Amino acid sequence: MKIDMNGKRNKIPCHNANKRLTCILVLLIMLIILMLGCGTPEPNSDVQTGTVPEPEPTETLTPTPASDNNPALDTKTSKLVLGGISISAVKQIALTFDAGWMYDQTLQLLDVLDQYQVKATFFLRGGWVKDHPDLAKEIYWRGHSIGNHSLAHDHMKTMTQDEVSADIIESSNIIKNTIGYTPYLFRPPYGEYNNTLLNVLGEQGYTYAVMWTIDSHDWSQMINGVQVTEQYLIDRVFNNASDKGIVLMHVGGYQTVNALPEIITGLRDAGYELVTLDELLPR
Repeated sequence: MKIDMNGKRNKIPCHNANKRLTCILVLLIMLIILMLGCGTPEPNSDVQTGTVPEPEPTETLTPTPASDNNPALDTKTSKLVLGGISISAVKQIALTFDAGWMYDQTLQLLDVLDQYQVKATFFLRGGWVKDHPDLAKEIYWRGHSIGNHSLAHDHMKTMTQDEVSADIIESSNIIKNTIGYTPYLFRPPYGEYNNTLLNVLGEQGYTYAVMWTIDSHDWSQMINGVQVTEQYLIDRVFNNASDKGIVLMHVGGYQTVNALPEIITGLRDAGYELVTLDELLPR
């Protein structure tokens, strides 16, 4: 019998190739299994899978708005007041005027108050006093109460404690050095405040941070599509007047000087005594 040596030699390489292919496939399968296993975290693993942390809850303080630099109130804090705290049995209301930048109607405003024998409270911005020292002195000499309205009318609840402190110190010194009086009343610009501001005010001798019960809107020419006229101011004050109320107006308000005589006489006819905040907010 004749053996086909060529055929035998041809079958051996094919057998070896199949064996090598099988080994490669087994290795690939093992590698894939290993990779999949490493990609799955153990139950106690530190790897996080698809989890987004919840935001920290924001604490809401009452009545002070919360902010990043808003510590707790301390024992010497300035008292925030929306209205007067006098215990007088007489119906009382206070006219207050903020001085920010406008100044050209100041003497006219003072003359109207003199004509009707009314003493009011003026919150003066430190920069305003520095620019118009004679007007600041005139307000004080005519017997009106003086409060601080900050140095530059910034958004103080966004300022750091050091920035707030520097603002109050400088504005206080300007007022004191100009008119010889150190105020104890402060009105926050824009009516914005937080605990940082109240704490700094208390540390620097400000007994009260003063808001208001009536915003006359005299600072604007149009509110919600309605024109702010002389009669608008008169009606707004009359319709919102209350015992121990505080009326917010402005030096340089668009219609303030024109509306003031009727506001004064109308409040008096309604039984109100017009007083300063020194009378509504005793020290």
